[in-house]
Amino acid sequence: MSTQLNGSLLKGFEILRLFSPERPEITANIVQSELGLNGATAHRFLATLEETGAIVPVRRGRYRLGYALSDLGRLASETNPVLPTMRPLMEALTASLSESVMLCRLGRTGPTCLIVVEADRPITVGIKVGTSLDLLASAQGRIWLADLERSQRQTVVANSMASGGSDTLEALHDTLAAIRDDGIAVNRGDVEPDIAAVAVPVRTRTGRLAYTLSVFGPLSRFSDTFVTRAATELKDTAARIGRLL
Repeated sequence: MSTQLNGSLLKGFEILRLFSPERPEITANIVQSELGLNGATAHRFLATLEETGAIVPVRRGRYRLGYALSDLGRLASETNPVLPTMRPLMEALTASLSESVMLCRLGRTGPTCLIVVEADRPITVGIKVGTSLDLLASAQGRIWLADLERSQRQTVVANSMASGGSDTLEALHDTLAAIRDDGIAVNRGDVEPDIAAVAVPVRTRTGRLAYTLSVFGPLSRFSDTFVTRAATELKDTAARIGRLL
């Protein structure tokens, strides 16, 4: 006899799947109409999900996904067996560019470093796994922001510890639009005066942004010629990683 499943738990996941990049907020009315629940049941499910931290209220009657899911997503990424398979691709990229390479996912306060492959050079820039990068100033952070709609960016920045706030975000609007179109972000001393980075998105087969891949090192070595070459090789490696996801 097959195991009887927990219907409430399944329904909770159905509610969470109502969220999407195109619909970052849901209401009880959406839950009612799309899942066929009555008003009292929809409110009870939403209240329960809010209690667990899976969703958070943004204004009366409207909810967004909560950071409890972000934490679980980070844990899934860190313990996912696919991560070790990415390292050889990153090692090959590091050897080709002779600069250090990093893979990040979006954490609570900004891009969080998951894998670092350091260049075999006398002078390199060191970043530890687990380091959280600036959401507004780093090349990696701008890749994540560029992937969001304008209204979503405000919420993400407001919920993070990134410095600068909404004024800095508004000033970045044109830059983020260009990053979204080109699929590349460049940081030349924006976070640290002598450090540069080039970052690209890593997308799943369905097009979802899963990670950022970047090369970083001393600013003096990041000429326009190197940035162009790095962008091409980063995109190629990002596509290879994406096929593993």
